[in-house]
Amino acid sequence: MTEKTPKEIFVDKIAEYFKNFGIISADSRLDLKKLEKFYVLYTELIEWNKKINITAITGESEFIKRHIIDSAFLFKIFDKRGKSIMDIGSGAGFPGIVLNILNPALNIVSIESVLKKCNFQKNISRKLNLENFKCLNLNIFSYKNYSESLDAITTRAAFNVNELINLIEKIEFNKSFDLYLFLSNLNEAKKIADFKYKTKLIRLDRILFYKTDYSFRLIAKYTAAPK
Repeated sequence: MTEKTPKEIFVDKIAEYFKNFGIISADSRLDLKKLEKFYVLYTELIEWNKKINITAITGESEFIKRHIIDSAFLFKIFDKRGKSIMDIGSGAGFPGIVLNILNPALNIVSIESVLKKCNFQKNISRKLNLENFKCLNLNIFSYKNYSESLDAITTRAAFNVNELINLIEKIEFNKSFDLYLFLSNLNEAKKIADFKYKTKLIRLDRILFYKTDYSFRLIAKYTAAPK
């Protein structure tokens, strides 16, 4: 019996986590080529990190759990009718890159204010042939060109609760959209929903609670509309 390669071991770990956490059903067939792209993402990030500090998470198992699996949990709550997503403050591309690997048909715009991180996203999206992914290097508060086709906005780790409230209020949008926020606890989700916005109507739609072996978190889905 031949010994497994580092790539095969990496892919096996991801596949096991996907099934154990119910991100995919136990009887679903995993697309091996998609899972192998996660290995390319990891090795490329490690190489970049040797020259430019992109992430503090460099251990293989920790990277899989804290970046790939954590990002992929969004699919357990994501409205599958949504086709166009804006990912705000995604760092090295989480969850945006992960979402696009798993579903290349999604149109994803990543907004990242740190140039080196945005450059990494552009590089890895080309390397992985993610045709419907693009990264814009700018501050979200200076962004004005919201597309009418945008269905959802997500942010995973870029803001605290008060900053999220400020972000929601200042987003210039003239139609309803879904908002997916990775949060630490239920009080944060309620504070965002109960805040008296001047220009937006916000409704807490549903919450996904999840626990990995490193943390307890939740993803809150809101519907947002201009008043």
